[in-house]
Amino acid sequence: MTTAARRVCVTGATGKAGRAAVQELREHGYDVVATDAVVGAGEQRGAVLRADLTDYGEATEVLRGADAVVHLANIPAPGMATPAVTFNANIAMNFNVFHAAAALGLSRVVWASSETTLGLPFGGGPEQIPGVAGPPPRYAPVDEEHYPFPTTTYALSKVASETIAAQITQWSGIPFVGLRISNIMDPDEYQRFPSFWPDPQLRKWNVWGYVDVRDVAAACRLGLEAEVTGSQNVIIAAADTVMNRPSRDVLAEVFPGVPVIRDVAGFGTLLAIDRARDLLGYEPAHSWRDYVK
Repeated sequence: MTTAARRVCVTGATGKAGRAAVQELREHGYDVVATDAVVGAGEQRGAVLRADLTDYGEATEVLRGADAVVHLANIPAPGMATPAVTFNANIAMNFNVFHAAAALGLSRVVWASSETTLGLPFGGGPEQIPGVAGPPPRYAPVDEEHYPFPTTTYALSKVASETIAAQITQWSGIPFVGLRISNIMDPDEYQRFPSFWPDPQLRKWNVWGYVDVRDVAAACRLGLEAEVTGSQNVIIAAADTVMNRPSRDVLAEVFPGVPVIRDVAGFGTLLAIDRARDLLGYEPAHSWRDYVK
């Protein structure tokens, strides 16, 4: 493991994942520069640097003096803005941060890709064609080889950004670690999980996946510290699903005929995290089962 990067810029620092990542890194001795496009009135003065990363000059300035960047700033999901705005804003932010990191000679880029690059929403309605059911997964557990399968312009922005990262790492030699993050949950959100259990259709769109925000923060830190080269992209999810029924049973009920390509025991995740374990040493430490009885 390497800990060469000591001064880290965290973008999207006031978001759910951003706050957790800032805390995680500081607790592990990193000097963190936090930045976001929106800084709330409740933020301590000077704690978060406001910057618009769709502007290349601002992206360069927030990264100047940093050793590495954890880039979490993006429009975080489909449906929050129009498809074109979502795609264009995310691509601009990601290119600007990636290129500025290379131009400034940073040692590492860790960034938020998305589980949606793998085909989500499964069985849902793509935003481009409202009301049309999306396809089921080709197999389960869904792993990194299920990529690329974008069904929204949000997902397409992440697929295109992974391509950009792959090219810039070749130009620069800087490692890029893309985290294909599942549906992020704070611990206080786990009390909603029992409402999913009567109808497995409610959360079929990401094969009943989720991830604790603290595990996302740990993945960000591990992405900085792992010995990697090139552009690597891994799924970051919990070790289990949101359901209280065995994963194979739920999959067979909602997506009959989808082949199970490896062993899935009990409530095991249907979003494979094997590569994150192998590459980063990622091991999710949190489950809703510790909070809901």
